[in-house]
Amino acid sequence: MQTVRQTRPAAATEILHRCCLLSEEALGAALPPQSGHAAAEALLPQIRAAAMLIAAERHDFSGRSPQTFADEADWFAARILVLRVRAFHIGIGRRSVLAAANRRAAAFAERRGLPFVPATAVLSLRRHGSGITVADCALPCGGSDLGPIENARRIAAQLPDFS
Repeated sequence: MQTVRQTRPAAATEILHRCCLLSEEALGAALPPQSGHAAAEALLPQIRAAAMLIAAERHDFSGRSPQTFADEADWFAARILVLRVRAFHIGIGRRSVLAAANRRAAAFAERRGLPFVPATAVLSLRRHGSGITVADCALPCGGSDLGPIENARRIAAQLPDFS
């Protein structure tokens, strides 16, 4: 019996750009080696908006709101969708957070007809400082390094306007 060899088309190669997202308290911190261009996350309001929308889908609005509305997985999910993060450089202890983030991002994207590619973990032995997130993104955030403020503005110019 002859079998027909099945071939799959080669997947398009995605160019990833390393980005180091900094919270306000981390703006003056020393960056980890090979962390990519730093960007001030506070200047990317689309991430906050997406994190709050993702968190709101789980909230029971008949009761009181929790003191912290969006958790770490909501923020990771928002970064996956908004910045098209393909990999986070995280410690082994945060893999469960990333798994929850991928589930939430997938559900959110499916309900809204958005594209979704799950993010993977690049396990890092170095502990990044508080407020520092290192990620490999499909969204271009490369080019010349202009500092965290200008890098964030350059990224923001590529994001959809949610207003």
